[in-house]
Amino acid sequence: MMSSKQFREMVNLLRSIEEKLDTLVNFQRTLMPKPRLGKEEKKILKLCDRKNTITDMMTKTKKTSNNVKVTLTSLRRKGLIRSVKIKNKLVYEKI
Repeated sequence: MMSSKQFREMVNLLRSIEEKLDTLVNFQRTLMPKPRLGKEEKKILKLCDRKNTITDMMTKTKKTSNNVKVTLTSLRRKGLIRSVKIKNKLVYEKI
């Protein structure tokens, strides 16, 4: 069984590792060419501001749920966004 102190130390170590990994990923991104984006991808990317859900994006772009999800998947694969849960809502942010 891990003590409370050991647990806190482990959490701090994991946060430190995460910060270092984020630094490495950001450095790697500067070396990569920028991905080409289509018109719809640009529209959806602008809405990835930690506020908009898929439903919000559907309303603002007048696109179907499937269309928005496909575009979000494409942006995620290109390493441009990630999903984040805020106040029990799944939203998206640029990375």
